[in-house]
Amino acid sequence: MNNQCPTILKILSLVSRLLVGSTFIFSGFVKAIDPLGTTYKIQDYLEVMGLSFFSELALVAAFALITAEFLAGALLIVNVNLKLGLWLSTLLMVAMTPLTLWIAIENPVTDCGCFGDAIVISNWATFWKNIVLDVLILVI
Repeated sequence: MNNQCPTILKILSLVSRLLVGSTFIFSGFVKAIDPLGTTYKIQDYLEVMGLSFFSELALVAAFALITAEFLAGALLIVNVNLKLGLWLSTLLMVAMTPLTLWIAIENPVTDCGCFGDAIVISNWATFWKNIVLDVLILVI
């Protein structure tokens, strides 16, 4: 039984890494298809938070988010510079999980926009997706 434990942990870590990486790559990709749509969604968030004076930076924020998600996902998938991939994915989730909890509770926007128009999920589904990703990142 002891010999199986490291193997099971390696498999669990691999599956977690592939799931998180795939999610980030997909999310970054669908946002990259329509960066202006991502910009508008960021502007929506800024407006409901009373931070509309930052709206001029929404396009820059959209490209930064797209790049960070895609890079984090790619690093996790190919297992190159895993430490950077984990840091990026952790930082993204540290920011996004509380944000999606607030969005789920207050419902200031109809959907998160996390997968662009490719997959529209409810605010509560987005929050629980992020909880699953948080757990998978801990496993990695």
